[in-house]
Amino acid sequence: MNQKTAIIVGGSLLLILLILGYVFFTPSSKSENLDFYIFDSNNNNHYEVGEPLEFTISDSTMVKNHQIVWKFGNGDMAKGKNSVKYDYKSAGKYLITLEVGKNNKVSKYIKVIPTEQKQALDSIPRLLGPDIGYVGEELVFYAEGPGAKIWYWEFGESGTVDAYEQQTVYAYSEPGTYKVKLSTNTTAFPIFHEIEILPQFEKVNDLITVDSLALAEDDIKKHLQSIANTEVGDRNNFYKQLNYIKQRYICHDLSEVVVVINQNKYNDLYSYCQGLHYLEAKKKQKVNITKVEIDTFNCVKRINVSQTE
Repeated sequence: MNQKTAIIVGGSLLLILLILGYVFFTPSSKSENLDFYIFDSNNNNHYEVGEPLEFTISDSTMVKNHQIVWKFGNGDMAKGKNSVKYDYKSAGKYLITLEVGKNNKVSKYIKVIPTEQKQALDSIPRLLGPDIGYVGEELVFYAEGPGAKIWYWEFGESGTVDAYEQQTVYAYSEPGTYKVKLSTNTTAFPIFHEIEILPQFEKVNDLITVDSLALAEDDIKKHLQSIANTEVGDRNNFYKQLNYIKQRYICHDLSEVVVVINQNKYNDLYSYCQGLHYLEAKKKQKVNITKVEIDTFNCVKRINVSQTE
C-alpha cells in the first residue's frame, strides 16, 4: 500500500468513526415527553386579555444545557427560562410553542377571551341530574350558575311546574323518556335534560343489594388519588388514569364535567386533574382525597370531591 492510498483509507476510517460517534453518543432530542403547563393567575380556568399567564416546563431535567425558546403565537417570544409569564393584549386563538435545542419542540393551542365573554361564560346555568332512573326512585336534580335566584323545574310528567328550589328531588310514576325543563331568572330560554325512566323491578327477598354507584365513586376516588400521587414528570401515568375515568364514566368532553371541591370551589374535570398533578411540582403536601360523590353512574356530569392537604 503506497502512502497516498494509506492516507485515503485512514481518512475514510476517521470519517466513519466520527459519524458513528455522532449517531451513538449524541444526546437524544426526542420530544415525546417534553411538555409544559399553562396557569392563569386568578385560577378561574379562563385565559383572559391582560391576565398574566404562567408557562412552565413540566420536567426541567429535559432542557438542561439546551437553549429554550418560548413562542406565544403572535410574534412575541422569550428565551432561556424554564418558566415565563406573559399576558395577551388581544383576544384570539394562539399556538404556544416551546423549543428546546434545534429539533425538540411541543405546541399547544389556547383561546384568550375578553373579560366580558368570561363573565358571560360564568353566568350560564347548568342542570345536573341523572340520565337514567326507575319508577318510584327518588332522583336528585341540581342547578348551578352565578346570579340565578329563581328556579322553575318541570319534569315532563305533570304538565306544570313541579319544584322551585335550586336542588330538588323527584320520583316518576310511569316509565318512559322525559325532558326535564329548567327556567331561571338569568336565562332567556329554558335548559333541557333528557332522562330515561325504567319500570320498577319486583323485589326478591333473597336478592343481595349491590350499590353500583358507591363502587363507581370508590373507583373514581382511587384513580384521582393516583393522579395526585403521580410525579409531575410522569405524564404517561397522568393520562392513563385520566383516560380510564373518561372512558369508563364520561360520555362527553372533560371540560363539561363539573368538579365541586369541598363544597366551595369549582373546576372542570380536566383542569382539576391537571391541578392535582401539578401540586407535586410545587413540592406541597400531597392531596388526600377522602370522599367522591357522583350524580349518576352513566355519563357523569358532576363530581363532588372532599379532600385535605
